[in-house]
Amino acid sequence: MRWGSLLVLLAACTSKKHAPEAHDAGPHGKPTEAVTAARVADAAAATPAKPARTEHTVWKLVDNRHTAHRSVDGGDLVLDATNVGFARYTRFGVPAVHWHLGATVGNERAALADAVAAIEVPIIPEQPAPTQITARVNAADAKQSLLVRVNGNKGRKQKLAQIKLEAGWQTIAFPIEKAWIKPGENVIAFETTGKSKSKVGFSWIRVGAVKPPGDQNPLAAATFDAKADTIELDEHASLTWYVAIPEGAHLVADVAKPCHIQVGARAGDQSFVGGLLGSDEKRVDLSGIAGKTVRLSLTTRDCPRAKIVQPRITLHGPAPETLPKAEPPKYVILWVMDALRADKLPIFTPGARAQTPNFEELAKSSVVFRQYYVQGNESQTSHSSIWTGVYPAVHNVRMAGVGGTWKIDKKLETLGEKLTAAGLFTTAVTGNGFVTTEGGYGRGFREYRNMMREKGIINGIIFGEKIVDAALARLDKHRDQSTFLFLGTIDTHGPWIARKPWIDIYSPGPYNGPFKEYGTAKDLGFMPGRMGCSIIPPKEDIERLRAIYDSAVSYHDQQVGRLVKQLKSWGIWDQTMLIITADHGEEFFEDSRCGHGGSLRDSLIRVPLLIHDPSRFPGGTIVEEGAEGVDLLPTMLAALGQPAVANAQGDSLVPLAEGVGRGWPRPSYTSMYEYAHAMRIGRWKMRVGHNGVPIVHDMVDDPDEQKDLTTVRPIARRMLTDNLGLFLALRKQWKKSAWGVVSNISAAGATALDEAAAP
Repeated sequence: MRWGSLLVLLAACTSKKHAPEAHDAGPHGKPTEAVTAARVADAAAATPAKPARTEHTVWKLVDNRHTAHRSVDGGDLVLDATNVGFARYTRFGVPAVHWHLGATVGNERAALADAVAAIEVPIIPEQPAPTQITARVNAADAKQSLLVRVNGNKGRKQKLAQIKLEAGWQTIAFPIEKAWIKPGENVIAFETTGKSKSKVGFSWIRVGAVKPPGDQNPLAAATFDAKADTIELDEHASLTWYVAIPEGAHLVADVAKPCHIQVGARAGDQSFVGGLLGSDEKRVDLSGIAGKTVRLSLTTRDCPRAKIVQPRITLHGPAPETLPKAEPPKYVILWVMDALRADKLPIFTPGARAQTPNFEELAKSSVVFRQYYVQGNESQTSHSSIWTGVYPAVHNVRMAGVGGTWKIDKKLETLGEKLTAAGLFTTAVTGNGFVTTEGGYGRGFREYRNMMREKGIINGIIFGEKIVDAALARLDKHRDQSTFLFLGTIDTHGPWIARKPWIDIYSPGPYNGPFKEYGTAKDLGFMPGRMGCSIIPPKEDIERLRAIYDSAVSYHDQQVGRLVKQLKSWGIWDQTMLIITADHGEEFFEDSRCGHGGSLRDSLIRVPLLIHDPSRFPGGTIVEEGAEGVDLLPTMLAALGQPAVANAQGDSLVPLAEGVGRGWPRPSYTSMYEYAHAMRIGRWKMRVGHNGVPIVHDMVDDPDEQKDLTTVRPIARRMLTDNLGLFLALRKQWKKSAWGVVSNISAAGATALDEAAAP
């Protein structure tokens, strides 16, 4: 049988099977409309309805409007300089701030530029090569001119690159050559010349095609209504966010007909997902690009201006449920282990070598925070942030660098003061020679003992066993009342001492070098003021020092077991909140250096954080989202049912431990003497030194931070730039409890940023 005959036969059979009955047919043998409608209804009834997705919102686009990038007319990039969101383009304000944000000039909001002020703008590959820079500016008088330089270039003809300004607001345009701007990040510098010393104000800057300057405001193409939770977006205009997409993410919004919103999410590897939002489709599934950092864009189609109602990203599953309110812990213990790296403990970094059975057992009844940063790379800065809940830009305590102070300002409320006021007996035993009463750390404590200072030295040797014994004795003396105990052990701090039996496990082979029993920074060329060493020993010596350090990690673990065992024997374990963390890490030549205080690598600023408090911290929970040292004091006060510290910038970790805010990446931030900064969001990390040049690392593929991906990962770079740039501009003001985190701003935070000003 031929294929053609077979197809005819199949068609005839199909036609006969589905032919209407005679009494269902109309005058031409076709089903009547009523019959057709009935059949459609029957079919719909016979088909099970697709169950609605159970989901919860994790990120709102309107609340995160200050990290949105604008484009108009099919591609021209528009920078909004009317609010602090402009900070994302100002090159981190490092080494000096040259843009002053949130000012009011001539009754309009503006960014004020110093005589020389540069911005860095992202040009995507799809954007046509820009040929003009247009800006709305305000000059105090007619004695000023403005010059523009693009990536170090300026116009071949001076009249094309320099424009004489008039007094007041005006729109000006600079022609540029196509070759000056390339896809990726581009530096545009504005130079003000003339007799007047007044700063020029900028309302917006447009980078794109040649157009008459005119008076049209390109910012009007996209507007946000915070109260209604809506966006209005002109046709061919776009809004773009650089974000990391989690598993199970959908973009959900209502869009009235006839408009459509084209959604596109493109990752750095060119993978892409997209779709249309409209009256008949209220979601775009982003799960095909989960786990990647993307350029997420919304563009209006099919109408002059669309309204996007309640745009948000949701995740599969119900909203997290918090635990029932419980009695506060009777005992709170904060244990800070000096110089302990998170990547040396298996529960924080799977695959780590050190044996830590007590940590692993404790984790079963605790919450483990795997992306936790302290706020400095040395003892005093990080302790000060833990003690006050504020960032280093506020407390200004540091051990090195230029400026700063060595003690906590009396204007800042401290941990000891707040917990004593909460009714706890506050006692402390530490071996850290820098965490002293003179430095303000003992303020508010009923008892404060620094065992190292009793020896008359700063970095001596006190085994953790002695410190734990002394701390337990203090707690035993007062355990008939609510008590706060701070203990600080120093076993992982230099001098690094080999601990048995672990050293023979981690370094089993014969070793005849200088570090058989211990090693010191002095042996390795300690550099005063830099807290590091200058001599790089042979590879076998480096491996021995790392084994000695790991043996100290295991010794620390043994002391954890001793403490928990004693608390259980007293019958108070279930009434105890135990927080174990560290003040910084330690480098062992990952970057040709040992010790601490010398960089912002994860080996120095990512440390353990484990919290045992069964009533608020569900046992066995692993938190991958970011947390910080400034969060510890708010966490303790929240557990105790106490009001937050008025000026604290951190936030309680109780909601995060219970699932609130999980699933969407949260940042961890740290600084080095306030001239270098770092932020990590998910797998990506950015470091910015005193020259303002960023370095980008993939912490999953390159945990030792050896490869700079700044030029090859533009989407990740811009995601980090947006978050770190905005945060740095406001780091003296940011309060997570009110504003959320910079990668997920709250409604109240967005409203505050609308009116905020920055130096």
